[in-house]
Amino acid sequence: MANPFMEGPAVSQPGAGLQPFREYAWDFSKNCFIYDTKGKHIILEGNEAIKIWVYKCLSVERYRYMAYFEDYGCELEQFIGKPNDGTEETELYRYIQESLLVNPYIKRVSNLSVEKDHKKIIMHLQLKTVYGDLSTEWEVNP
Repeated sequence: MANPFMEGPAVSQPGAGLQPFREYAWDFSKNCFIYDTKGKHIILEGNEAIKIWVYKCLSVERYRYMAYFEDYGCELEQFIGKPNDGTEETELYRYIQESLLVNPYIKRVSNLSVEKDHKKIIMHLQLKTVYGDLSTEWEVNP
């Protein structure tokens, strides 16, 4: 499922082929849209657009905001402050996998690894999309 606020259809009728996946360009370091020199949104397609969708999906707590569909977002807050005895990693992977696979352009979440540096946590994801393999990372904000 693409961004519900994006112009134009994201997915054609069932049985037909998928339209090119598109998202507005996003500056991950500043957490804002990227505009061209005329002040218009820059639109990305393919795996670059999917990276933005993944970032946004994992940044939204599922069921919290009425602006999003019920299958959009991820339930990650329950993992904050919990000790990790090994079972939490499996659950975390399952929650992330379920939240990302609602997008018909993402075929498989094949790997999830977590890198910790003091309070900074970075999640590395390996995805298989309709456009090919995609590696992306997401910084978890405590």
